[in-house]
Amino acid sequence: MTPKALLIYKEEKDRAEREKARMADISAWMVGIYVGKAIGCALDSKSQYPQKNFIFTEEQEMTEEEIEEKIEENTQIASVNFAAYAKALNGSRGR
Repeated sequence: MTPKALLIYKEEKDRAEREKARMADISAWMVGIYVGKAIGCALDSKSQYPQKNFIFTEEQEMTEEEIEEKIEENTQIASVNFAAYAKALNGSRGR
């Protein structure tokens, strides 16, 4: 493989690492919220610990139109990614 072809894999790995770090940050933030609520319950008898989680309490329903838009968006993204991969792969074979 050429460096140009490997660049695609490197960029995807970097994106995955950024997403993993973002999710770890969100998780740590949420733990902080729950710890704060637990401390509040220990200090104030009127305070109650949450019965449900804060952020993901309700699943958001998508309409058929929103589902179709999301499918179209994902298809376009996949198409662009595949085109970039094919271009890099074909460029490496021509050398």
